[in-house]
Amino acid sequence: MANFVECITDPSRAGELWCGERTVAVFAARPQGAVEGSVALLDLGAPDAGLRFVAVLDCAEDELLVPLLREAADAVRRAGGTALRWITEEATSPGKAAVELNAMESGEVYRWWRRDLPAGVPVGDAAVRRLPAEEGDEDVAFRIGTDEAWYGVELTDTRARLVHNREADSNADALTALTAAALHTLDTDHPGLSAAEVNAAPEDEALHAALQRLGFTPTTERAVEYTLPLA
Repeated sequence: MANFVECITDPSRAGELWCGERTVAVFAARPQGAVEGSVALLDLGAPDAGLRFVAVLDCAEDELLVPLLREAADAVRRAGGTALRWITEEATSPGKAAVELNAMESGEVYRWWRRDLPAGVPVGDAAVRRLPAEEGDEDVAFRIGTDEAWYGVELTDTRARLVHNREADSNADALTALTAAALHTLDTDHPGLSAAEVNAAPEDEALHAALQRLGFTPTTERAVEYTLPLA
C-alpha cells in the first residue's frame, strides 16, 4: 500500500502542503496520480525525543492515513525520535489508523458541543463585536469576539461551527455573552441553519458552564491526540 506515497523534502515542490519552517518533510498520497491526502512532518525541536515530532494530517480516509503515517514514523525513527504524535477528529471509538498502527490515545484536545437553531437569544454584551478576517480564514464566514476571546464561525448547508479561541482567562459570564452574541448573529444573518456547534477543551470549565447556560450539550465528536511509540 505504501507504493503510492511520495516523500517531499523540497518546500518549493510541496507548495501549500508545506506547513512552515518546522516542516521537515511532506508525505503525499498519489494512488491515482493526483494528491489525495498528505501528512506534514514537523520537528518541534523538543529536548525529549518522545515529544519532538508531530504529524499534521490533511486526509480523511484511513486507507490513505495508514501508509502515510507509517512513512512519517519511519522518518521520525531515522531522525532519532522515539514517538510520533498527531491529532484527529473522530467519534468516541478510535479510527482505523490508530487501531492498525497500535497508537495510544494521549488525551482529548477538545469536544464539540451542539444546540438547535434558531437559538432565540438576545443581543450579547456591547463589548462583543465583529472582528476583521485573518489571513488564511477562507473557510470562516465571520469572526466575533472581544480582545480576549473570539469565535471563528464556519458554515455548512445545515450547521454552524464556532471554533473557540482566547488569549486570556475568561469567566463564564463573559463567555456566555460572547456565545450568545454569536448565536444571535447566526439567527439574524444566517437563517435556515439547523444547529450550532462549539469546540471546548475538556478542562475548560468556564466555557462548559457558558455552553450549558445556552442549551448546548456535548456530542460524541471530539479531537484526540494519538501517540505512536517507535521501537
